Amino acid sequence: MSKTRDNHYVPQWYQRGFLLNNSNKLHYLDLTPDTKQLHNGHIITMNGKSIRPTSRCFYQTDLYTTFLGKHINDEIERILFGKIDDSGAKALRAFISEDIAGWYHHFTDFFLYMNSQKIRTPKGLDWIKKHYPNLTQIDLMMEMQNIRTMHCTLWTEGVREIVTATNSNVKFIITDHPITAYNYAYSPEYEQCAYPNEPSIALKATQTIFPLDKDHCLILTNLEYAQDPVNQNPTEKRTNARFVRNSMVKTDEFMRTRRLNDSEVATINLILKRRARRYIAAPNKDWLFPENHISYEWPDLKSVLLPPANELHRFGGEIYAGYEDGTTYYQDAFGRASPENKYLRKNISEKDIGRNDPCGCGSGNKYKKCCMNKSASKRTTWEVYSIRERNLILYNGVEKILGFNKGKTWDDVKRELSNKQIIKIYELYGSLWPLETDIFSLLPRPDGTLRTIYTGMLDPRIITITALGSTPYFDETLIQHPFVNPRSVNPGFSPVDSPHQHKHQTLKNLLLFLYLQPFVEAGVVNFIPDPCSFDNHLHREMMRMAERRRPSYKIGGKEAEQFKMLHEQDFARTIRALPKEQKIHQIRRAIPGITQDQIDEVLEYMREQNEQDPLALLQEDIYGEGRQLMMSSMTPNFEMVLFIAQATGSAILTDSETRWKELKTAQFKENGNVSYPWAEISKVINTQKYFYNAIPETSYQYRMNGDFGNIRKSLRAIFSIAKNSQLVLDDGVEER
Repeated sequence: MSKTRDNHYVPQWYQRGFLLNNSNKLHYLDLTPDTKQLHNGHIITMNGKSIRPTSRCFYQTDLYTTFLGKHINDEIERILFGKIDDSGAKALRAFISEDIAGWYHHFTDFFLYMNSQKIRTPKGLDWIKKHYPNLTQIDLMMEMQNIRTMHCTLWTEGVREIVTATNSNVKFIITDHPITAYNYAYSPEYEQCAYPNEPSIALKATQTIFPLDKDHCLILTNLEYAQDPVNQNPTEKRTNARFVRNSMVKTDEFMRTRRLNDSEVATINLILKRRARRYIAAPNKDWLFPENHISYEWPDLKSVLLPPANELHRFGGEIYAGYEDGTTYYQDAFGRASPENKYLRKNISEKDIGRNDPCGCGSGNKYKKCCMNKSASKRTTWEVYSIRERNLILYNGVEKILGFNKGKTWDDVKRELSNKQIIKIYELYGSLWPLETDIFSLLPRPDGTLRTIYTGMLDPRIITITALGSTPYFDETLIQHPFVNPRSVNPGFSPVDSPHQHKHQTLKNLLLFLYLQPFVEAGVVNFIPDPCSFDNHLHREMMRMAERRRPSYKIGGKEAEQFKMLHEQDFARTIRALPKEQKIHQIRRAIPGITQDQIDEVLEYMREQNEQDPLALLQEDIYGEGRQLMMSSMTPNFEMVLFIAQATGSAILTDSETRWKELKTAQFKENGNVSYPWAEISKVINTQKYFYNAIPETSYQYRMNGDFGNIRKSLRAIFSIAKNSQLVLDDGVEER
């Protein structure tokens, strides 16, 4: 069977929707035609205009082809896109017509086709390669398939309008990137639009344009912007701007009342042309030059794309659904499954903040030393409570729930920790971190701060040494929160639905949380929630990558001994927490022939051990009421810590031999060899002695007294130079 190697990234069936009468030819315009050097040295530009059949338009040889030696594989073109194009063509015909039943049956297929069309073009593939520059052709094809649903949810939750050109002498054109993003705040000259970038559809004012055929064009608009285009910040993310998630929408809501005139169609064509990669086409060559017929400023083009205000009532609102099993489902206009927690919002005017006032971002630092001189891209949001502020709220809540504000001690907590208290603590945590939280708008940005992210055991017996002992050497340390979000776990394991089984673990988490309280209040440490609790897709992808490498790594050496030691301590604590009768039974099994007096001595010894052990509950009914969950967490895992480190501009800190081995193995290799461009500086750093104090109070004093300020200054300079030296050669910048 012959192989398909001329890959049409804009399918021929789609192109035929733009033809006139029975013609099979299009005027094809090359926006950046090739040049040729003559013998005399002169350079001429080749003719960029031609008339071609659809078979010779918008294709590239071996765009999707993969090779294994001499074997040629064209399954991406034949099988993957063959199926997508088949369902996409049917869906497109349904939406061009007014077949409402067809809209319902083909709704999902239509938006899946849109997303595939967006990423299958040379521009879409170059966008993927920019984010993953070392992908092979096979890896590129796999990644293209992995993100083929990426934009669907945000598109379907927006305002959907199909405008027509039936009353216009000018018709819509085709480009080599048919799914076009427009944001009036970002003209094509802006960095955000530099090839192959486009304004993110998650931004409020970004609209998606997709010509369906020569007479119909789909325009998708974010609801907030459609409702209030004047007062919305165009470059701010829309509410609940998470890409891959489930959502419920009405499939029959499409505005279809607007019939555009010649100028309005030409305006849309102009946007399409400016955002194309290289080629555009139309059956009439005059339509390919809309700039000859309209004068414009980029922001002014938005007026043509705004949907009719009198029809917006058809979108938004809340959805309540009931199921046969008695369960219910709620969703607001932005796909959130629970109402917005308005108590997390702040109303701060920057103009009212003085230089020496606490910064509005909630970092705890003075405004002049925090956000005053930061660009918008390096700031965290001021609109909602920051990570640190939410942690402080949690600290205040925990103090009240456990009675610390009324003189209760840790021993009282060990004796009195109840199911009701556990429920209150985790309900408070869940309310501070709703599942719709945009965690990446709250995480710190790469801003020159000497920041580190700790990955290792979240255990109060371990974390005080490295994670806290290193705080004098860094400006800020990020540590994943020990509490689980009760809304992101199965009810059978939720501390809200099944609180008793979390007693031991809650006590351990609370001790860790309280150890770090002064560090968090000072802004030296920030407890960050697990990003996976807000994004199931991210969680699945992380687990999928972890499964791939799991056979390669095993815990061994000193770390295995450490795990064994912690396990033995937990086991001994478990034995001491058994009911008295069971403890006596275990003692008799371990020491046959032991007398009652000796048993009483062992029981007294166990009681004293519990009194002295900060992680031991002083309660008799722990296992009488059911099991106890004992969790050992070494988090964030390898994939997630790399992700967070990149997002926050952090160095990675670990005391885990296994994690360190993973990090070393993952170093960038060139021709199979790891390069060490900072070998001399590393040697100098490694020859120094660094003192880590195991007492949290001492580490805190060292950090707050500024005793290590010069070391932090030196490390900050080294880290900054190392980060800034990682320049991309493809942008024409010399490597340093």
